Amino acid sequence: MFRFFLTTSLIALAAPALADTFTAEARVDTVTIYPGLATVTRQVTLDLPAGRHEIIVPDLPQGLTTEGLRLASPAGVQLGAVNLAFDRLPVTPDQSAPAIQAARDEVARLEDVVLDRDAGITQIRLRVQAAEEQIAFLQSLSQASAGEALTASSVADIQALAQMVGAETLAAREAAFAAEQEAKAAERARQDDVEALEDARQALAALMAPEQAGAVLTFTLATEQAGEVTIDVSSVEGFANWSPVYDMRLTTGDDAALDIDRSVVISQQTGQDWSDVQLILSTARPGEQIAPSGVWAPLRQIISEDDLDRDRGVMMLSDSMQALSRSATGAVAEEVMAAPMAVTAQADFSGATVTYRYPGRVDIRNGVEDLRLPLDTLNFEADVWAEAAPSRDHIAYRMAEFTNDTGEVMLPGQALIFADGTMIGFSQLPLLAAGADTEMGFGPLDGLRLTRAVPNKSEGDVGVFTSSNQLTEQAVMTVENLTGQDWRVVLRDAIPYSEQDDLEVAFTADPAVTRRDPEGQRGILEWDMDLAAGAKQEITLDYTLTWPSGFVLR
Repeated sequence: MFRFFLTTSLIALAAPALADTFTAEARVDTVTIYPGLATVTRQVTLDLPAGRHEIIVPDLPQGLTTEGLRLASPAGVQLGAVNLAFDRLPVTPDQSAPAIQAARDEVARLEDVVLDRDAGITQIRLRVQAAEEQIAFLQSLSQASAGEALTASSVADIQALAQMVGAETLAAREAAFAAEQEAKAAERARQDDVEALEDARQALAALMAPEQAGAVLTFTLATEQAGEVTIDVSSVEGFANWSPVYDMRLTTGDDAALDIDRSVVISQQTGQDWSDVQLILSTARPGEQIAPSGVWAPLRQIISEDDLDRDRGVMMLSDSMQALSRSATGAVAEEVMAAPMAVTAQADFSGATVTYRYPGRVDIRNGVEDLRLPLDTLNFEADVWAEAAPSRDHIAYRMAEFTNDTGEVMLPGQALIFADGTMIGFSQLPLLAAGADTEMGFGPLDGLRLTRAVPNKSEGDVGVFTSSNQLTEQAVMTVENLTGQDWRVVLRDAIPYSEQDDLEVAFTADPAVTRRDPEGQRGILEWDMDLAAGAKQEITLDYTLTWPSGFVLR
């Protein structure tokens, strides 16, 4: 459809001569970021006379593609041919932003200041050099004149010469010293100017994207009336991403609650800075699979048992011949038969996608920063308890369950965990559909101490003439609450399970088990208990495995 649009517009506008060529800057206005890529909308605004014109837009990112490029115009403006060039770019005027131009002007001004400083210091050094040469001349003059005065035997002449040379030398040295001090002061002032110049250059570098080839967009348009025209140029660009991050703050006690501060981290390497843009974040994933995978039916065949035995015999004979051949040649060849890869549909978000429009406008520089922006704070009621696994841990852990009642999908992301105002560590929030429940750990409870001992364990025959064997084990588990507050504790342990009728598993527990095989987890046992501060609870678990003689327990 896009090609058809370009072709018909080219026929409509190519025949008449163009009135003028205009060069304009494309300013990034709106950015919609998806996982892995972004849709960038730039605006080209010009004041045009009525008629047909050619518009040149320089300094676009090198990674633009014509497939993802779309132009939109207001009523009364007809767009024509569109060209995106990467090589042999047309000569265009400087379209730098005012901030960049101001930074360039400041760099140029400070460069002139440093040059003037250098010239001034050089002039001062010339005065020092002239004074030193004057001193050298006076010294040579005094030596020659002193010789002549001694020959004439005139003491008065010698005294007059000494006074003159001394006075002139002192004046020259004072002038040299003053010039040297002035030169040092000028050098200190120059250092301040050099530092200011370096700061200005760094400020300019921060405003500008790295130098690269770039692209130039050229298109034609026809306007019915003179006036200001704004063209929207939308492009699909890669190397942009956003991901949610969470601060999860759990409050325990009678009114347990969970507050989640939700933020997003954004980065982009599209080749151009995004300055003062409207930011939209979408959970849609246009870069991934958009249709279900194909399904193929397996071909099954039947074969008679006689044919199967014959085929097996042929295969065995063939394998024997191959083994003999390898033995004779000393070569070993390994043949690996790869099973065909199963084709399954990739999981995707269920329901409509979620779009976040960030309030205000933001700056995201190209390739040099990860921008973190706060989204909102979510509040949930939480069910809090302590979970204990004495067979694996020596302390219990704080757990919380909450329901996503926000009415929207909560995306997976890294979470910083807090419990009662204390930072616990990092976790990962899974994808939560609207209305879904989830459980998360909120750190250790060092005051809930666990032990598990196995005082009695026996294994062996039951009598000499019996026809069965058995294994008996007893475990004693304790939970001690030293936290200073009451806790609801869920204790979890495991016993062996069997899928064979001849292997029987029996157990007893005191106190009785609250749940067996929770959520289909075979062999798992759970006890619910309310443990007051300072209290201690003991659980005794006995289980027996019985199987016929002639079998070995594995």
